Amino acid sequence: MGEVWEARDETLDRQVAVKVISLLAGGGSRGDEARARFLREARITARLQHPYVVTVHDLGQSDTQEGTVPFLVMELVRGEGLDAKLRDGSVDLAEAARWGAQICEALGDAHAHGIMHRDIKPSNILITPAGRAKVLDFGVARAADPYAAGDRLTRTGFIVGTPPYMAPEQARGHPEPRSDLYALGCLLFELVTGRLPFQAPDSVSYLTAHLSRQPPAPSSVAAGVPQAWDALLLRLLRKDPAERYASAADAAQALRGLADAPEHVPAATARLPEAAPSPPAAGSSPGTPAVARSWIAVAVWFFIALVAATVTAANLDGDSDGRDVAGGAGAVTVATGGLIVWFAVQARSRWQARLALPLRFLPPTFLFCLYALVVAAAVTDEASSSGGIEWGYWLPAGGGSALMLGGLLAMAAALTPRTERRTRGIGYALVGVNAVAVVGTFALMASGGFWFHYVWFVAPHWVPPAVGVAAIALYCTREITTRRAAPASGTERPPVSAP
Repeated sequence: MGEVWEARDETLDRQVAVKVISLLAGGGSRGDEARARFLREARITARLQHPYVVTVHDLGQSDTQEGTVPFLVMELVRGEGLDAKLRDGSVDLAEAARWGAQICEALGDAHAHGIMHRDIKPSNILITPAGRAKVLDFGVARAADPYAAGDRLTRTGFIVGTPPYMAPEQARGHPEPRSDLYALGCLLFELVTGRLPFQAPDSVSYLTAHLSRQPPAPSSVAAGVPQAWDALLLRLLRKDPAERYASAADAAQALRGLADAPEHVPAATARLPEAAPSPPAAGSSPGTPAVARSWIAVAVWFFIALVAATVTAANLDGDSDGRDVAGGAGAVTVATGGLIVWFAVQARSRWQARLALPLRFLPPTFLFCLYALVVAAAVTDEASSSGGIEWGYWLPAGGGSALMLGGLLAMAAALTPRTERRTRGIGYALVGVNAVAVVGTFALMASGGFWFHYVWFVAPHWVPPAVGVAAIALYCTREITTRRAAPASGTERPPVSAP
């Protein structure tokens, strides 16, 4: 939005911070209107007097080479931004809980004055040398937007806030006080695990994730996170604001309980103090993405039932021994059970979080099982046709490539933002070995002159190379995704945009 300068108040002879909002520089009626609104909003936020809020001392306008610009004179805080501490990786669970409680107290005071922050994120939190959190820029994000109109930004479709930390209702243009609690949940999730609850390549993907995806449990992302943290953060990150803590004060109470709990105590003895559940908001309804997923699940079940009924009626083997009926009934039973489990999981965010980690291993397991099934069938056919299994014939190619493929799939499943460079290097080596095997198999199929390949006698011949290519694609996709979501200490981070 502009620049922050250290300055000296000549009247009171003290050091201050002056924030120049150069985004609102310029002339014309629109510029004058935007600056007037900014100053009006800033006067409201200047009423906040709280030990965990950076105090605004003065405000005004000044003529510069770029035109007239508004500025804020604020308390000068010596300390370090929370974003810098995240990059250093120097935050423990007790500190995260203590700072989170202090931020909640600041939010509670602001909400009591009718002020929302709208842009809680690490760079808007300062940590003083004494270990106290200070919240910056209350209301400045909305006030500084030159296209704001009332509570919604309707002229350009621009939404106030930072996408990686934005609540679903704020993404839709309807922020409320508990939107700040959602943003705080994203911030605390990052402090506790080293990564954001959602990983996305751009702002639109972040907003889509906040609107439609369920966050994982922190303990499934980082080792050593107690279950009490899972309960607190997953409650802060509920899609429906009515399901979050009723107020910032309730969230602060829960965080203080975590700050006082010894980190080495098992989660069962360090239970989260739960606030009373909030009544559902009037007129609240499930989000459209969840409804769409439900209809898709029902459609899949209906498709399976239809296919089973068709196959049963066709009596493919021509025998009336009941096997077709039993097979069709079994398929419908399994599909029905799966549908019931799916709806049960969708209704419980904790179950979804618990399944997040095992589901990472589902694609690799499927690929390896497919490969093993095809190879086993081919080896059986080879043995039956030749009168015995020629171990020396198929084992070097089949066994070696199976080990390489299995290792690559295990690496792909285990990739997380905290994976070390050495482990990634092993994954790159496995990608290379599998790539050579894939190329060798195609070369063998074409000319028969390449020595390193997947099982070449499998029919159809393209199945093993296709599985190898899919495994390489899976590894590369997860590698790109996890590097984008990795913490800033040692790896790249997703870009964080400001209004």
